[in-house]
Amino acid sequence: MHVLAARPPVPSLLVCFPRCPYPGRPPMRHWFVRRLLRLFRVVSRVSLWFETRFTVTGGLVIGGTIAAAVFGVDPRQTLAYLLAAVLVSVIAIAMGLSLFWRPQLELKRELPDTVTVDSPTSYTVLIRNHSTRSEYNLVISDELRTIYPSADTFQRAATNARDRSLNWFDRRIGFPRWLDLLRTGRGAHLKPIPVPMIPAHAMIEVTIPLTPLRRGKLIFTSLEIKRPDPMGIFFAKHRVKAYGELVSLPKRYPVPPLQWISQRHFHRGGVALAATVGDSEEFIGVRDYRPGDPLRHIHWRSFAKRGAPVVKEHQDEFFDRHALVIDTFLGHSPPAHFEAAIAVAASFIQCTRPHDSILDLVFIEQKVWQITTGRGLSNNRRVLTYLAELQYSHTDNFDHLAAYLRRYLDQLASIIMVGTTWDTTRQVFVKELHHRQLRCRALQISESDVRTTDLSRTAPGASGAEPQTIRPSMIEHDIAHLATLG
Repeated sequence: MHVLAARPPVPSLLVCFPRCPYPGRPPMRHWFVRRLLRLFRVVSRVSLWFETRFTVTGGLVIGGTIAAAVFGVDPRQTLAYLLAAVLVSVIAIAMGLSLFWRPQLELKRELPDTVTVDSPTSYTVLIRNHSTRSEYNLVISDELRTIYPSADTFQRAATNARDRSLNWFDRRIGFPRWLDLLRTGRGAHLKPIPVPMIPAHAMIEVTIPLTPLRRGKLIFTSLEIKRPDPMGIFFAKHRVKAYGELVSLPKRYPVPPLQWISQRHFHRGGVALAATVGDSEEFIGVRDYRPGDPLRHIHWRSFAKRGAPVVKEHQDEFFDRHALVIDTFLGHSPPAHFEAAIAVAASFIQCTRPHDSILDLVFIEQKVWQITTGRGLSNNRRVLTYLAELQYSHTDNFDHLAAYLRRYLDQLASIIMVGTTWDTTRQVFVKELHHRQLRCRALQISESDVRTTDLSRTAPGASGAEPQTIRPSMIEHDIAHLATLG
């Protein structure tokens, strides 16, 4: 009787290609994405070098060289290899001639204070020629700092509308998506601008158009002046390091005249009171020091004259105070929805409010921030600058944000909440505000109506606590239907 030995099992694809090739490393998909992004970076750098150093004629010469080299693989069948050799020699001569250009140019960039996303603007560059000969046939280009997208940002961007419109190969590989993220990371697309002739020892002014693509800081790194060689194939380059910063403010939409709720509360120190500083410097008089008075209320000049401590006495004032709360937790929403939330919040900051009211911008990063705007306080542009730097978070810290707001709810007339996530925790907090007779308007950034999700089962009696949906694709239309805050 023969006993047949069991055949060893055939390894499956899961065994041959494990998700994690090395212990302690991330899954194979993330490992592959990181390698793919490195390849994209190399390809983009090589492509950018060819685009910036060769003229249009030079591009045709390179194309002809490649075609001649392909057809001239077999020299016994064609003489195309001779044409390829001649074209390579022409390119080499053009690159050699570019080394002899040594201009004496001084460049100075003059940037505006702020710009706005998607709003065309311009800035100027001053060029001074210190040489004894005129410079002509020049091209100037400005450079922005390149921010390469991370693997997480690259994968999250796969849900945007443009990516869905691509073919299967481009969607799977994602190179067009990576180029879009790279362009957005720079912050703007700057085209080369022709420069008129610069006479010897003269200075000219060149205007460069600029359209910001994102909010936040735009970092300028250097300026480049280029001149083609005599054959018009290769650019000679003169680069000047010129660091500059420009703040791009969030996009704003027109907000209709809103019926701001008037509910005056007592605020010690008057309307010049800043929550992050303390009581105002304005006072109506001084009085003798009493045990328990804080040291910051002491009027030191009078103390020095009298030799006895005296304190400032503040005037009692009442005014309206509103809070604009930004929920930075992104959740499962795409980053484009958070950008829409920032635009909505910026629109409320920019809109017209009663003269005797102030608005607190409240958000959380590593800690809770509160920035106040109103008469006698920070202007809207300063608050928008803070808003331009705000980034979304993958950690839900709404409990800390709600705890901070509960400390001064009695001083508020109304609250506007803007966010991309809506769950039971946020619904319960809004319900709590309604129970405390505090007017609250919750705005949810979503393409679908979040009220279709039945959260009332987990939060009974939550009528009036549902948010109003603002669609990112129709922000202006949805904001126009807001009438009352509360």
